[in-house]
Amino acid sequence: MYKLKLSFAVAMLMISGFISAQTIQDGKKFLYYQRLQSAKETMEKVVAAAPANPEAIYWLSQVYFDLNDVNGAKEVLKKGMEGANGSNPLLLVAMGQAELIGKKADDARQRFETAISLTKGKDVNVYAAIGRANAEDGGDAAYGIEKLKAATLVKGFKDAMVHVYMGDLYRKLNDGGGAVSSFENALLVDPKLAIAKYKIGKIYLTQGNEQKDIFLAKFNDAVTDDPGFTPAYYDLYVYYFSRDVQKATQYFNSYKANADAGPALDYEEASLQFAAADFKNAIAKSDALLQAQGEKADARLYRLKAYSYDKLGDSVQALALLETFFQKAKAEQVNPDNYVVAAFNAAKTKSPASKIDYFFGKSIETDTTVSNKIDYARKAADFYKKSGNSIKSAEWLTKVLSINPKQSKVDLYNAGFENFKALQYQRADSIFSVYKVAFPNEVYGHYWSFRSRSAIDSTMEQGLAVADCEKFISIAETDKVKNKNTLITAYGYLAGYTANIKKDLAGASGFLEKIIEIDPNNQDAIKNRDIIQKALANKK
Repeated sequence: MYKLKLSFAVAMLMISGFISAQTIQDGKKFLYYQRLQSAKETMEKVVAAAPANPEAIYWLSQVYFDLNDVNGAKEVLKKGMEGANGSNPLLLVAMGQAELIGKKADDARQRFETAISLTKGKDVNVYAAIGRANAEDGGDAAYGIEKLKAATLVKGFKDAMVHVYMGDLYRKLNDGGGAVSSFENALLVDPKLAIAKYKIGKIYLTQGNEQKDIFLAKFNDAVTDDPGFTPAYYDLYVYYFSRDVQKATQYFNSYKANADAGPALDYEEASLQFAAADFKNAIAKSDALLQAQGEKADARLYRLKAYSYDKLGDSVQALALLETFFQKAKAEQVNPDNYVVAAFNAAKTKSPASKIDYFFGKSIETDTTVSNKIDYARKAADFYKKSGNSIKSAEWLTKVLSINPKQSKVDLYNAGFENFKALQYQRADSIFSVYKVAFPNEVYGHYWSFRSRSAIDSTMEQGLAVADCEKFISIAETDKVKNKNTLITAYGYLAGYTANIKKDLAGASGFLEKIIEIDPNNQDAIKNRDIIQKALANKK
């Protein structure tokens, strides 16, 4: 009888363990689908039922990390590591993850190495956790990759997510090729792993719309293999949002069917009214949600209203709502373009230039891509140029040069010329001096340096512009037809300098003859040449 009772107890323990393991898998699946609220609720129930289960504690901490709640993750870990779990390898790694976010890299590294030592370097889960941890801000991507590679050498290895984490770390190193290879390796282990296909698509998405055939195919493959994979539905919805409202709605409905309900989902549904160009209805739906949900409402509703008012031509409302949005939104909800729209609406309401500059500056500050930063600076310059403010346009075009590590001749010319127009001659000369060095055989750098220096040395007494003027002429004379007007300016300058500063009337007459050669009807040149020749004749 005793044996029977023991066997029954063991059986119940096994069943309990089986149910717990299945529930942990459910929580991990929700996390995998980025259904963070469902993941949190599931893992909290698991931990409540088995408060000493290190795997459950670990994955609950990961939910908090994904929610950007580091303090919440640390509380889970501190409580879970009381007693026998104090030196659990998996939980040591999770605590190291928290320390990486807290900029305590040395402490984190010590915990990682201790975890490896405790498992004798034979636990794939520990290596995988170290790789996942080092994807955080403050993590060491190279170190994480090293440990994930070690995981692939453990006997019996077959964890596709190790390769996924490795791909994430290669992306952190801006190694797109390494990332794609890692995600493809994950598919060798699990050919239907939706997240691997999705992440390959995300890499191609960053390369622009010319890669749309690839990234759209990858996103669609992901949801074909796993119809519950919400991240791919969401990106497909976002892609078509401003391109095809019918397709956007189709993908949103698939996303909604598989996503967690809540204010964020309500916001996305209201946004579809904007995509359909029903701006008044977008405002009405936003107002209804803000009223019903209060402080729990998604802050992006203020942006949705602002963009709708912008389309309706009400810049006062658009700007006020965007400013409210910036105050209430989480950092990850704000994108750089929001500041550009705010800048344009600030301009329409005749706000001070300092406010307009602030918004353009924030667009650059919040973007991580150099090409985008350059684009925003150009937009600012273009705005000021169209509004007739050459000084501000020149400032922003000069900023383009400071952002762009590979200064093109177009950017150099535009910045230099706009500074010249704004009477910023010293800055214009500095920019065209860079142009001359980069493109020594082109006329533009020498010509505009000559023009800038002639404005600086307006009396010609210092002769600052002469060398550039002469250099320009030597290049421009190879095509006198194309460079006719600028050559006339340069010959005229040297005629004046030679006559007035060098007191060489014969030399000055020679430059005037050059003007008449390419422009026989130039009355100013003819008149001045005749005066000089008469003076020379009288002198004789």
